[in-house]
Amino acid sequence: MERYTFRHLARTLILLGCPLLMAGQISLDAPLQNFTIPGFSNDGFPSWILKGSELQYLDKKNAEVKSMNLQVLSGQGDRRIETDLYSPAALFFIKENRAQGHESLRIRGNNFSVTGKQWEWNGNSRTIKIKKEVKVTFNENVKLF
Repeated sequence: MERYTFRHLARTLILLGCPLLMAGQISLDAPLQNFTIPGFSNDGFPSWILKGSELQYLDKKNAEVKSMNLQVLSGQGDRRIETDLYSPAALFFIKENRAQGHESLRIRGNNFSVTGKQWEWNGNSRTIKIKKEVKVTFNENVKLF
């Protein structure tokens, strides 16, 4: 019961500060400028943070994002960033916890970076698929054998 109360309180506090809510409703008319939106796991922990220069809702579930910065968190409640994803433009499926884009994607992790085009991110399975021009760079020695 105590864990549920904490999660409920944390979500409420974050949502109160979120620019998405206006009198309890999402405004689909005007784009959000320089926004930050948190996403939560089923356990109630923050699992990602979506930032960008502009978010235009296509409907209540889908949005176009310009200058996307998606920070994928550990999902354990510590807000530790595991991976940063950057793209000039993306289509974000908010309720489905996924995103995709045709333009470039740059990914940074602790010891690696990845670039490519035509990509898909799935927050539920914690996977990223890049279909074109993929380049992977490791920042440490890799032993294959």
